[in-house]
Amino acid sequence: MENRMESLRQNWFVIQQLIKRDKQRSLSSTFMGELWEVINPLINMVVMVLVFSKMFGSGTSGAFPLYVLTGTTLYGLFNSGTSMCLNALMGNKNFLIKTQLNKNVYVYQKILVAFRNFLFSLLIYAFVIALYRIRPSFSWLLFIPDVLLMLVMMLGIGKMLAVINVTFADITYFYKIFTLFLMYGSAIFYQVDRLPLTMQRVMTILNPLYIVISIARECIMERSYPNWKLWMILSLYAGGCYVVGTIFFNRKIADIVAKM
Repeated sequence: MENRMESLRQNWFVIQQLIKRDKQRSLSSTFMGELWEVINPLINMVVMVLVFSKMFGSGTSGAFPLYVLTGTTLYGLFNSGTSMCLNALMGNKNFLIKTQLNKNVYVYQKILVAFRNFLFSLLIYAFVIALYRIRPSFSWLLFIPDVLLMLVMMLGIGKMLAVINVTFADITYFYKIFTLFLMYGSAIFYQVDRLPLTMQRVMTILNPLYIVISIARECIMERSYPNWKLWMILSLYAGGCYVVGTIFFNRKIADIVAKM
């Protein structure tokens, strides 16, 4: 037990140092870079509201900007976290070769950076909620497990992307295309009930990010408790992605380090 606790402390220390290093390398080391990471979901919301409010703004109880901001904030977390994982191994090549650290640390660090930025973005999200005078509800607490399940799913996906990117660097370009399709398929700026019933079922079954956003909108905006089926599907995706990603990562990581 003591050895395990010491290992956890060492891994957490390494994660903190890697986060500081990435921050110094990126634009986030400047004030404007830090500010941009916080307000990026808000800017995306403003653009989408200006473009799509006339077409899709009805039916959201007059809170179309909040409807869009919920989607852009959660999509931003997923997109930034998984995209950063692409470089989790290649960007730490020297550490992989020269140290005996747990290799999962490099993926966890990327997800934690994205989550940190997400927490800052929630300040703006809370401000917009207050602007629309949405009264607090116990249903808001469900936002926490909703995000946690998405983080677990992101960890699994991030592990797979980190490994694949080592042997197939072009995955970066394909993943950008995939996330673009994912954005348009997650009902960020339109009402899903305007789609055919078959399409709604397909989105619910095949797009876990849409489920994450739908749960958040129901528990925050509508102050209601999402259907248990949504929780079940999201849990299956989170658990499945994490298990598959972890098995894939553990099987490939030794060969990757050896080739490096």
